Amino acid sequence: MGLAAGSDTTVRDADRVYEELRRRILSLDLTPGAIFDEARIVGELGVSRTPVREAVIRLVSEGLLRRDGRQIRVSSFEVGQLRPFFEANRLLSRSLHRLAAIRRTPAQVEKIRTEMLAFERSVREGTDVIMNEANYRFHREIARAADSGVLEQTYSDLLLDGMRLSRQCFQAGDNSIVLLEAHIALIVADHRALFAAIEQQKPDEADNVASRHSDLFRDRVARQLLGPPNSTSIVNLADL
Repeated sequence: MGLAAGSDTTVRDADRVYEELRRRILSLDLTPGAIFDEARIVGELGVSRTPVREAVIRLVSEGLLRRDGRQIRVSSFEVGQLRPFFEANRLLSRSLHRLAAIRRTPAQVEKIRTEMLAFERSVREGTDVIMNEANYRFHREIARAADSGVLEQTYSDLLLDGMRLSRQCFQAGDNSIVLLEAHIALIVADHRALFAAIEQQKPDEADNVASRHSDLFRDRVARQLLGPPNSTSIVNLADL
């Protein structure tokens, strides 16, 4: 069902519903794999079904919701998606950061700087959800500076997938403060290095740091899913 022509209220409701549902999905308030309950959302948000359905269309197009026959489900990450996700993330990240270092304008450099500093503030002051959003905006601004619309949109979709994956994985595993703080410190250092490479128009350096930064995320997810490697986890089959 489309939005009523000229209905500013309906448009605003659709935007509000979209932002709220996006927040709930990325924060795991809506459980991955769960059936999307349209009637419950309508009641909770106090809107008609039209803006909810418009928001659902947007979220399905972004991959945050998925169609399952006649039902809508909250998207979840499956094991089979991990390898292709990390391959695509690494390649696209390298390409876009490289292009950004070549094509960025002075105005875009300042926007990237602004988002980098906003991420650092979120580390000091915000929740993990706010920090994830700030990280998304930083990398999205770099993607815009690459001046490649198709790559930018694909990368944006991957960034959203990465936000879901990080929340889904980091609910379990080793979340000790020491390890988390060390991981965030590496993210901040990489962001600074990426910004410097782009500002100074050093594409090779941007490429190298982007590669390292992608691997940092991959290794963090692997640690959360599998735990840290250690000798006690190694089984000697000859002893069985």
